[in-house]
Amino acid sequence: MEAQLALLAEHWERFTEEELLALSGPGRWCKKEVLGHLIDSAVNNYRRFVLAQIEAPPLKLIPYDQDAWVRAANYRQVPSADLLTLWTSANRLILHLLAQIPAPTLAIECFSLNNNPVTFRWLIDDYVLHLEHHVRQIIHEHE
Repeated sequence: MEAQLALLAEHWERFTEEELLALSGPGRWCKKEVLGHLIDSAVNNYRRFVLAQIEAPPLKLIPYDQDAWVRAANYRQVPSADLLTLWTSANRLILHLLAQIPAPTLAIECFSLNNNPVTFRWLIDDYVLHLEHHVRQIIHEHE
């Protein structure tokens, strides 16, 4: 995750406001909205990562309406530097939290959004893959 934080920070500052607001197609999010979605994901997953440690297993993930969250937050109007700062800080907090987790806790059973049995480690890995996917999307879209 550290590499992704540095990678996006390096590229984010190079985008003009027009590039950050450009839509790649109908029904798609602009770069600012994708980063906003990653902030929403960080907030929701931080909560999940805490609950997986303090609630009786198995943790059952509760979905959230991603499009509604992005609409409600109106990320297009948030200063781009603020978005990057918030996303970076949220993920640094997640990294801190994950560094504290004892190895046996990573084997705790959870249920994914599809109600499949998975481990806490899987939830963490899935979060990181999701983050990496969207960072690539932000960096490479419109190139």
